[in-house]
Amino acid sequence: MGVSENNAHYGHRLRVYRKIGDVIYDEVYYLTENGNPVTKKREREIRSLAKARDKELLEFQAEYLKEESDANPIKFHNDGRIIGLTRQQQQSKDRTIDIFKLRIRLPDGSISWGSISIDLHGFDEAFAQALERIVEDLSINKRTKIYQQMKKAKSAY
Repeated sequence: MGVSENNAHYGHRLRVYRKIGDVIYDEVYYLTENGNPVTKKREREIRSLAKARDKELLEFQAEYLKEESDANPIKFHNDGRIIGLTRQQQQSKDRTIDIFKLRIRLPDGSISWGSISIDLHGFDEAFAQALERIVEDLSINKRTKIYQQMKKAKSAY
């Protein structure tokens, strides 16, 4: 969220708020002392302290998110679907084709694209092929917990 400014009845203040993992950092820097506004010089000092703390927390948050994404290359939507695997209907000439569309971010930062026809292979086989492609591209072991979670995501599609 960053640094926000609030002028409430109990004092003018800056708030630094960041959520990193399960920990919430919520810090307040008051721009008043004993009910009176601080001097302009002191206000600049307090603002620079708040911005410096926010920058520190932002770097910590970015580091945490990078470590988390490196440890787990597969993410899930709230409804259980795999991020990067979508079910779409595509118009082709006079008919509609049902497909699984893949967009996989590889560890080197590049993106692997692909699609698998549900009409051609059937839903179960197309989903299995999509998982196989993801596992192959990201070098995921099929005995891991994340692979089992991916298989359970089938019901979300």
